[in-house]
Amino acid sequence: MPVNELDIEEDFIFFCFSKFTKTLLAIDKLIKTGYYEDALILTRSNYENFINSKAVVTNPEMIYHLVEYKLGLIDEKRYKFVDRKKSIIASVETNAEIEYINTIWNIALNANEKDTYKLVYSYLCDITHCNFVTSGYYRNGTQYSYELKNEIALYNVLLWNVFLNIKFYNVLIAGEIFEVEELEEAVLDLLLDDIIKFAKIIEDEIKRFRKESSADDKEKNEYERKLDIIKKSMGN
Repeated sequence: MPVNELDIEEDFIFFCFSKFTKTLLAIDKLIKTGYYEDALILTRSNYENFINSKAVVTNPEMIYHLVEYKLGLIDEKRYKFVDRKKSIIASVETNAEIEYINTIWNIALNANEKDTYKLVYSYLCDITHCNFVTSGYYRNGTQYSYELKNEIALYNVLLWNVFLNIKFYNVLIAGEIFEVEELEEAVLDLLLDDIIKFAKIIEDEIKRFRKESSADDKEKNEYERKLDIIKKSMGN
């Protein structure tokens, strides 16, 4: 749709969704060539695309932080930083101070995605950064190789991209982006089917872990609690 036919909130959501979709195409190519860890790095980018759009739908005031203040600080010089550490800005014209929301954590809070930030985004960040905790993805025993194809990484790429796709559908529906009734009905049918499949994956994982893991009951209960949080977030 032409930008001049959209309001600024819809324009921003379409920007996020376009970026999300293009990144998915890149993820698809990385999966096909076996670079699963790099596909996970791009999945982190798509989490950010998702929460930026959801923040605007959940809290309409966020459009000022994500568009108006950002452009005003960088290009149009309508705002200035008063305290960068505390993210306090002020209008150049009135000197009125504003608490500027520009961190992923605060955007996630405004999108009501505190749990996915802690449970999913933190994992994707570990993969993205040079964190030795993730070295198992790049070695077989003591031997390192960029050619190694890690099946756990592949599983996570597929799982979290399906997860984010479903949740982005919810954002588009909640934001009333689908203006064609037949399209919305088709998406809702697809969404319901995917949520059921994803919930089944989570339930099967809980059963597998409880049966095969040697962890104590406390660790098993904590793992199940986290999986249950992720499963419940699918409808939000």
